[in-house]
Amino acid sequence: MPDRRTVELGRMSWQEIAEIVPDNPVILIPVGAVEQHGPHMPTNGDSMIAEHVARHAAEASGAFVAPVLNYGASLQFRGFPGTVSIQPHTLELLLRDICGELVRQGFRRLIFVNNHGGNQQPCEQVARDLRREHGVVVGSIYPWNLGYALMRDTYDDPTTVYGHGGEPETSTMLALFPEDVRIDLMSGSEPNRSGRFTPRKAMSVDIEGQDIGGTVYLDYEEFYPNGVTGDPSLGTAERGRIWAERVIGYAVDFITTYARATATADPSPSA
Repeated sequence: MPDRRTVELGRMSWQEIAEIVPDNPVILIPVGAVEQHGPHMPTNGDSMIAEHVARHAAEASGAFVAPVLNYGASLQFRGFPGTVSIQPHTLELLLRDICGELVRQGFRRLIFVNNHGGNQQPCEQVARDLRREHGVVVGSIYPWNLGYALMRDTYDDPTTVYGHGGEPETSTMLALFPEDVRIDLMSGSEPNRSGRFTPRKAMSVDIEGQDIGGTVYLDYEEFYPNGVTGDPSLGTAERGRIWAERVIGYAVDFITTYARATATADPSPSA
């Protein structure tokens, strides 16, 4: 493999990219969203973290990173200024075109680094289409969701602090992008209990006579007026550094396992 000046395809020339095609490298495709994360967090946070995790995991694993796709399907957050949502079908079409071009050029090993729940279904649909049409097996890494699973031992009670704009999102942003966190605007949120439904958590409401909540597809501000669930006040940069170490470490192991399992993928360009 030629010396790697950078792992970022977007910073490479076409000749540099042509040189790595025969090596059949793993290509990471960061996918984010532009959406609210409470008064204290940047609207581009999902994309910033997806790109950060992808780049650092690529540097440690021998993979390469495609330019980040910033916009995602964030329909439930459209009531908040700054949220720019695209339709799930639009995202699916974008991903199909992006992946189709990579496969056409000879890249056969692709991993989505998707950092927004609303993007999961379009990503899965594209992955299944690529498998059926080109025999390409696509992987998926979801940094925020991984963080929820990997950070539980760092809190007394994760269920009270975890959430959208809460933890461990706030800690992660404090560690990686502290200049973009408004500590002076950091606050939790009490759910709106004056509406037609009594919220339990995001998109879940109390059901009379049942201990298990039910799902109602309302807009997020109808449940949480400031856009935050969980408690961001326990966020610290040190906890965010632990998040980054664990999530990127997992991503490196995932890429290594995926690369070994797909080592015989056919690198020849598709028609």
